[in-house]
Amino acid sequence: MKQISIIGVIFTVGVLVLLKVFQGDIPRIDEPITNTLVFLGFIIFCVLYGISQIKKNNKKK
Repeated sequence: MKQISIIGVIFTVGVLVLLKVFQGDIPRIDEPITNTLVFLGFIIFCVLYGISQIKKNNKKK
């Protein structure tokens, strides 16, 4: 594994641990429409990020 990917894994695990520790302090959203909008926004962000990474990797080759 490259050094950058190892740092990314460590950072991700650290963020997940912090979220678990502070889970009680994070306010909950009980409206279903808001949860759906947040989920759709996350999906759109992931798709756009994935497309940009694919384009970036294709330019390097």
